[in-house]
Amino acid sequence: MTRRGSLGAWTAVLAFVSTPLLAGRPDVTAKIADLNLPPGGKGTVVVEMTVGRGWHVNSHEPLEEFLVPTVVTLTTSSGQRLPVRYPAARRKRFAFSEKPLSVYAGTVRFEADVLLPPDARDPFPLSGEVSYQACTDEQCFPPARIPLAGSVRVR
Repeated sequence: MTRRGSLGAWTAVLAFVSTPLLAGRPDVTAKIADLNLPPGGKGTVVVEMTVGRGWHVNSHEPLEEFLVPTVVTLTTSSGQRLPVRYPAARRKRFAFSEKPLSVYAGTVRFEADVLLPPDARDPFPLSGEVSYQACTDEQCFPPARIPLAGSVRVR
């Protein structure tokens, strides 16, 4: 490749990489929904992820190996990791891909069962994170993480 061709290729790469900066920040939020349980009680913890209009994130099981999956982790104050159930994803075709992609958009709910110890005190802390990659129909941002902090109210 000539020096001129090389410079043109790098200019194209830099333009592609910097393009997401022009679109603003991805509109993605996540939180642990309120839950009340008695000591020793069992319930379902819900993590709500909101993906703003015009955005999507890859599902937990993307259809292409190179795509970044959405992963939710939840841990109790005692260090117990809660197994998370992922919702069904939508398959959607985008202009940049010949194949449909498996994505989440709008409000997405992830669930995990928690069993409080018999001596649980209020509040019973939970922590975790949602890792994802937000995209529009035209571009993707670098992968990101949203830390989660919440608690189960012990009644």
